Amino acid sequence: MDRSRLDALAARFTGDGLTEREEVFRELRDLGMSPIETMYVASQVLRLPLPETKTALYESSPWRDQHEGWQSTQSSLGDGPQSG
Repeated sequence: MDRSRLDALAARFTGDGLTEREEVFRELRDLGMSPIETMYVASQVLRLPLPETKTALYESSPWRDQHEGWQSTQSSLGDGPQSG
């Protein structure tokens, strides 16, 4: 992950006034960013802590098609919902 490139992208988004969640997530997806890169940039642009950014990404329409795969991965890693 090239943080300097991602920081520059975040600065450009902010400078362009791109601060609406769905637009930010859509633009990053369209640019071919990975989920991790998207969370990094979006957390800066949207001024959210990473856990909130992760939740917002999972719930966003531009990334919704990835949701099932993420749930499967988290479950296999033991990071899914706790039963009890």
